[in-house]
Amino acid sequence: MTVVLVDPRRPSLVPVDAIALLMGEVQYTEEMPVKVPWSLPGARPVHAGGTDAPVLLSSDPEHPAVKERLEAGDTLIAAPDPQPGERLIDAVALMDTLRTDGPWESEQTHDSLRRYLLEETYELFDAVRSGNADDLREELGDVLLQVLFHARIAEDAPQHPFTIDDVADSLLRKLGNRVPGVIAGESISLEDQIAQWDQRKAVEKPRGSCLDGVPTGQPALALAQKVLVRVRDAGLPEDLIPAALTTVTVSPDVDAETNLRSEVLEFMDAVRLAEKAIATERRGDEVPEELDVAALDSISEDEWRAYWPLAAATASTPEPVPEPTPQHQPEPKREPEPGPADVPEPGPVEVPEPAPVEVPEPTPQQQAGDEQPGVEQELPAEKFEADEDVPANGSPAEQAAAAPDGQANKLEPQ
Repeated sequence: MTVVLVDPRRPSLVPVDAIALLMGEVQYTEEMPVKVPWSLPGARPVHAGGTDAPVLLSSDPEHPAVKERLEAGDTLIAAPDPQPGERLIDAVALMDTLRTDGPWESEQTHDSLRRYLLEETYELFDAVRSGNADDLREELGDVLLQVLFHARIAEDAPQHPFTIDDVADSLLRKLGNRVPGVIAGESISLEDQIAQWDQRKAVEKPRGSCLDGVPTGQPALALAQKVLVRVRDAGLPEDLIPAALTTVTVSPDVDAETNLRSEVLEFMDAVRLAEKAIATERRGDEVPEELDVAALDSISEDEWRAYWPLAAATASTPEPVPEPTPQHQPEPKREPEPGPADVPEPGPVEVPEPAPVEVPEPTPQQQAGDEQPGVEQELPAEKFEADEDVPANGSPAEQAAAAPDGQANKLEPQ
C-alpha cells in the first residue's frame, strides 16, 4: 500500500518513483483537479467507498484518508519540498483572482494606487525603525502587494503590456550584468564591487546630466540629499551650492517642504543649464546637438564656474540683512532743509501813486508874495536853469545836497 503526495501547486507533476504505481488501481482525494485522475486508467474517488486501492493519490497531507493510511504503515512517496519563493506563485495567482473578480481591484489604475504605495513605504520605514520582526514581515508583504498589483494592472494595458515575470526577468538581467563576479562565485572586495556596479550602470544608462534618474517626487529633504550627492560626484564646487539647500529653517509660519523643494528644483535647472553649455562648447559647430550622444564624463571646477548661470550664482550668495536699531523703532522723519531753489524770487513791488492834493486859491496876502508852508510854489524859469545839474533819479538827500540854498525843502516829495 502506498500514498503518493504531489505538490498542490503542480498536481500534475508526480515523482518518478510513483509513475508505474499510478498505472494500476488508484484512489484520489477530492481536492485533486479532475484532469489528473481522468488521465489515469484506474482512478476512483475515495468518497465513492469500496475497498482501499493499492495507491492513494492526494495533494493534502492533512486529509483524513492520508493520515489514516500513513498511520497504518503505508509507504509515502512525496514530491520534493517546495523551493524558496514557491509562495510567491500563490500570491501571483491570488492577485490575478482579485483583479479579475474583485469589484474594487478591477477598477484600480497605476495612478489611483500611488498614495497607497507611498503610505505602505512609510509604514515599512516605521517597521524597520521599530525593529519588530512581526511588523517588518507584515509591512514587507504590503509593499509586495503593491508590486504584484501594479504588475497585474500592466498586464491589461492596451499598449506595451508586461507581466510579473517580465518584472522579475528585468531584475535578474540587471543584477546579472551589474555584479557578474559575485554571481560567478569570484572573490571580490567591497570597493571593487561598488566600482564595478557604477561602471556597468553608466554603460547601461548613459546620461546627459549628472541629475538624470533622480526622482523629483520624493520628499524635499531626500531629494536635496540625492542631488547634493550627485553634484558632488560630478565635481561641482561647493561654493556654487546655495545655502538654502544645506540649511533648512523649520517654522510654524513657513512651508519648509515646499520652499526646500522649490530651491532644489531651481538648483537642478541651473546644473542642467551649465552641463548643456559645457556640452555645446565641447561639441563644437560640426556635430548637431541631436546627434551628440557622448557622455559628459568628468567636468572640471573651472568649467563649472565658467558656464555656471549668472542668476544661480547670484542666488547662491544671500543678501545681507540690515540689523535693526536697538529700540526697534523707526528713525524720526526729518524735514528737508530748503535749498536755493526753494526760496521764491522777489517779484515787482507796486508803489501806490500819491493821491492828488487840492490846493486852495491863494489869499490876497499870498498873492502879495507870502508862501504857504508845505505847498510847492511855481519856480521861475531861471530857477530851473540853475537846477539842471541836480540828478533826476538821485535820492532825496542827494537832491537836497545838490539844490541851491533855500530850495531844498521845495524838492522833497509831498
